[in-house]
Amino acid sequence: MKHNRPLNYIAFVTLIAALFLGWQWPWGLLFIYWVVPAIKTGEAHLLGPVAREQDPFLFWAIVTLWTLFGVVMVLADIAPNFTAIYIL
Repeated sequence: MKHNRPLNYIAFVTLIAALFLGWQWPWGLLFIYWVVPAIKTGEAHLLGPVAREQDPFLFWAIVTLWTLFGVVMVLADIAPNFTAIYIL
């Protein structure tokens, strides 16, 4: 798992920079990224682990919410007029 360590540092610095620069797209990409392992493993985390097999409704609700948050946050930076009119 040592190959993930540099990526975590890069992601951390990027998210801190995004906070100060007012960028939403890195946070959106992070939400979208979280969807992939959740679907692969069948486990999402909200306040604790939510297993797809034990609570499928909540699992898919979390995955859907992450996907929507991700898309909206990315679109808020690359197409602000679209998000202001159609989504928000």
